[in-house]
Amino acid sequence: MTRVPIACTLSEDAAVDRVDEWRDFLRTAVVTTEAGETEGRVLLKGGDDVLLRAVDLAEREKACCAFFEFSIALDDRGRWLTIAVPADATPILQGLLSLAG
Repeated sequence: MTRVPIACTLSEDAAVDRVDEWRDFLRTAVVTTEAGETEGRVLLKGGDDVLLRAVDLAEREKACCAFFEFSIALDDRGRWLTIAVPADATPILQGLLSLAG
């Protein structure tokens, strides 16, 4: 099994902008978060615009931080964005989810 390095290819300025983008997304487009050690999920607000925004952000994040895994799931509560990381990236996941405020 190939191990994906815990690394980000964004420049420092671009990384700051991306963190701000995640903060805004998590505060404005998310109803609630659920966090585990290596996986978290966020319940998205309704609307296709929110879903498209989640997919766009996840795709761009995956492009620069290959260790992230993202998926969308539907259940009786709504649309969930699931974010998973390897065990050694747990602090990164927790930091990301903490941006929800």
